[in-house]
Parts: sequence; structure tokens; C-alpha cells
Amino acid sequence: MYFIYQLLIVSILIKLYVGQQSSVQIQKIEADPPNPNVGEGLKIRCFLINVDPFAQYPTQVLWSIRRFSQDRDFRILAYGGSVRDTLSGRVSARKESEEVYEIVFRPVQESDSGIVRCELANTEAQVRLEQIINVLVPPSIVYITADVQVRAGDPVTLECRAQGNPPPLIMWIRQGQEYPTSYSGIYTIESVSRDDRGLYKCVAEQQTGQKLTAENYVNIFVDFDPTVICDQVIVEQVPNINADAEITCLAEAYPMNVLKWEFSQGNTNVRRAISSGAKYRIDTNVASDSIDSRYGSRLIIKNVEPNDFGKYTLIVMDESKRQASAWTELRPGSYIRPFNQSIIHYSSPFLIFLCLILYTLFQ
Repeated sequence: MYFIYQLLIVSILIKLYVGQQSSVQIQKIEADPPNPNVGEGLKIRCFLINVDPFAQYPTQVLWSIRRFSQDRDFRILAYGGSVRDTLSGRVSARKESEEVYEIVFRPVQESDSGIVRCELANTEAQVRLEQIINVLVPPSIVYITADVQVRAGDPVTLECRAQGNPPPLIMWIRQGQEYPTSYSGIYTIESVSRDDRGLYKCVAEQQTGQKLTAENYVNIFVDFDPTVICDQVIVEQVPNINADAEITCLAEAYPMNVLKWEFSQGNTNVRRAISSGAKYRIDTNVASDSIDSRYGSRLIIKNVEPNDFGKYTLIVMDESKRQASAWTELRPGSYIRPFNQSIIHYSSPFLIFLCLILYTLFQ
């Protein structure tokens, strides 16, 4: 009989306790900032209503988290203002008032993305609210293809991988171009040509209120047969009038190993090398649209004389000993003497007489 009496007393006390707590509710849960950047501080606050500050059994708030990348179930972080799991010293909790509890992550990490739960611990019914945490991580490029050297005609594949939250858009932009060549982490050229050589930029772009980007570069070097093209096949210049002749050629080879001018006369194949000096001036520069494989070379023959006439040949060679050449022939030009008005002056009576005779004959 005494045992039954004790059970009855305990039952009454439990009902009183539950009745006291059942009116407490969680009004809302807020995160500040709602979408934190990695490395920032994150504060989450839980707001209660209908709290009796004089209740015999104070309300207790249980904080827990389930991280998307690591946790299968919720793990308890704090009980009221007492921290149970600091996540390596990054988590703190406190009771701000009877109605407000908070938990702080400082600093927040990418792995903290998940669900944070605020729950009343000492109620019969489950009273809880959850807040999704989305940690923003700026883009970064984690892999890019190393510089590529390939033969003309072969395929080339460039790969770029990036990470971030939200996942960034990856694009390829060729140097000198305004718009992307590809909107993909994989960029393939089925048959590469010398025109495809150059610098390519991988851009990882993220739109999260502000535009965040990361970029890296890869160079495509194309192995191709050398070429030489001269502006003119024949250049004419009158000798011995203190005038110069100019020959311009465009040479292309990669890697460029030899670039030289040679001179020959007649039908002979014997050529002699020429260089800048008193007689010649050679200007060679990398072309503005080149990546160190295209060279413009200008040869100036000073004060042209008769023995300067002949063929001027530009020869280029790459590191594989492949070579190409082109020539321009310098020939003597025609000299037009100034018109001598005295001829007409002294012969004008004769011309007039001749014209009169012809006029009479054809009347």
C-alpha cells in the first residue's frame, strides 16, 4: 500500500512538471550571418517564448549539429550554456537570458556546413527548430594541366579542376581574346596548329553577391616546320646615288635556333654571311602577335653600289635542325633624267615647220 502511495505522488509531480514546461515554445532560430564566409565568426541564437523564470525546473536548451560532410547523426555540442563538444576549441555557448540562448563558431570552417538544431531538453513533447548552415568558400584551382609541347596535327587536352562553395563555373580564355573559348573544365583541340599556340587561362568564377574568381595558366607550344616569307621577290634600286635598299621578311620557327642573312650573286649557290656593320643594318624583333616563335627581320643595304646587286637570303633553323629560307633579289633600277626643256626651245621652229607641211599634205 505504501509503495502504491509513493508511485501516485511521483506521478503527480511529473504531471505538474510537464504541465509547467509544456507551454514553453521555440519562437525562432537565427544565424548571423545567414551564409558565413569560411574563416568568419558565426553566431546562432535560439529564442524561446512562454518561459516562466520562477519555474521550479528551469528550461534547458540542447544544441546539436549534423555536418553534411562528416556526420551521419546529430552530435551534441552544448547543453544550455555548457559546451560538451568544442569542435577543436571553435565552439562556445551561453545563456543570454531566460528567453535567448546562443552558440558561436569562431572561426567557421567549410566542414561546418550542415544543420544546427536547437531543442528543449526537458519537455515531454519534442520541441525543436533547425537552421541550415551554408559556409561560403571562395574558389580555388586545385589542378591544371602543365605546359604542353605538341606536334602540329596532334590532339591537345587541357584540364582544370576547381573547388569552392558554391561550386564555381570553370572556363578557358585564350590570351588576347575577350570571350571564353570553353565553358568546361576540359578543353580539347582535336588537331592543333601553329595558330593554336599561346597562353590559355583557366578561370574559376563564383557569383555570391560579389564576383569571386581564381585563375591559373597553361602554355601550348606547337612543334611545326619552320617557314620564311619575304615581302617582295625583287627590289630595285638605282646605284651610286647615295640611296639605301630595304628587304623585309617574316620567319617562323619554334624553338628558334638560328636566324641569319646571306648574300649571293649570279647563278652560284655560294653564299656569304652578312651582319650589321658599315654596309648592312639588320633589325630583328619578335612579332607582336607571337609567343616567341615569329620574327620579323629587316635588312637595309646602305648606299647601294653595283656590286651589291644579287640575292639576299634569310635562313632560319629550329632546335631540331629543320630549316627554311626565302630570298629577295636586289636589281638595278632605271634612272629617269630630269626633262630638258632646252631641246624643245631650240627645235621648236623646226617642229612648227614640220607640222605645217603635214597639215598641207592631208588637206
